[in-house]
Amino acid sequence: MNEEGVIIGGGPAGAAVAIELSRHSIPARVLERKPGPHHKVCGEFISFEAAHYLEKLGIGLAALGAEPIRYARFYNGESELRFELPFTAWSLSRYRLDNALLEQAKTAGAAVERGTAVRHLTRTDDGWRLLTRNRLSARAAISAKTVFLATGKHELRDWKRRGRATRHPDFIGFKMHFSLSAMQQNPWQETVEVHLFEGGYAGLEPIEKGGVNLSFLVRQDVYKACGSHWPGLLEWLSNTSSHMKQRLASLTPCWREPLAVSGVPYGYLRSPGDSQPGLFPLGDQTAVIPSFAGDGIAIALHTASLAARVHASGGDSYMYQRLAYNDLTRPVRNAERLASVLSYRLGRKVAFLCARLWPTVLRETILQTRVGLSYRS
Repeated sequence: MNEEGVIIGGGPAGAAVAIELSRHSIPARVLERKPGPHHKVCGEFISFEAAHYLEKLGIGLAALGAEPIRYARFYNGESELRFELPFTAWSLSRYRLDNALLEQAKTAGAAVERGTAVRHLTRTDDGWRLLTRNRLSARAAISAKTVFLATGKHELRDWKRRGRATRHPDFIGFKMHFSLSAMQQNPWQETVEVHLFEGGYAGLEPIEKGGVNLSFLVRQDVYKACGSHWPGLLEWLSNTSSHMKQRLASLTPCWREPLAVSGVPYGYLRSPGDSQPGLFPLGDQTAVIPSFAGDGIAIALHTASLAARVHASGGDSYMYQRLAYNDLTRPVRNAERLASVLSYRLGRKVAFLCARLWPTVLRETILQTRVGLSYRS
């Protein structure tokens, strides 16, 4: 017998759609491959759109220890640009956020299975067939009428993203949590920093318990030139500017090695023509926005809300994909254009100059990379 809704992946998109479906009295089953809470490569930035969705889902960010973010500092070498964000954002580790969402999904009535990986997904005459393996290596087959694909940046073996990204996926993303001593002053109070440099960019921001998150993106050739190891890469990053050197000198790594991810197709947008009956791709499986835009979590939550509403109202996956494409094309393409400009030394200089001369342009540019501003209900 086919289950109504099976969700592959227990990140923000998967947990959120489980909550929404349960609220519509639609049975939902979440299959999360990791056995427990875990860290993920992410900037930990929760934009105001994402915060809006989280509030609707019953997630209290302040209660979880999230840090408010009201200001930003951008660096291009020794040049610095400070400004107030046109909204209040938040910063919270994915370790805490994802776990809170999955617990909320269980409270809403969804079945949550941790430590269950989906190995294969195939189409059948009346739905989908999933082959799974749990933490005890036990295999099982599940039949589902509807599947919500929420695997994040990772692709399911049988379901590679169709189409091409606008930028070649030759970047590697790294993430490390740091701590400050009790005697050190935290320069990231309510502030996110973005450091731009040749070959990538880095973000620093405060997280819960007085910690600091560093996430950065570099080209693979830069990583290889650093000996393909963490100490060399961190030294290279420290030498990109005196600001970065000063920041890293005051921090103590919390982990022995960083988290890393590669092959992320920035700029990817799933076309409505690629829709499959009964398959709802969510989050990064539908659109991948450049990391510095800080709207990845918002896209995950937006697509989860949209998919649940469409499915609950009797709509199909094509309708969902068309609406998602319409919602996400503008912010993703705008973020891609901005990323392209900032990837060149001259582009960065011109962007900083324009931001200083016309602050309203800076504000509008930021808003043009946001998703779900209309807060569809």
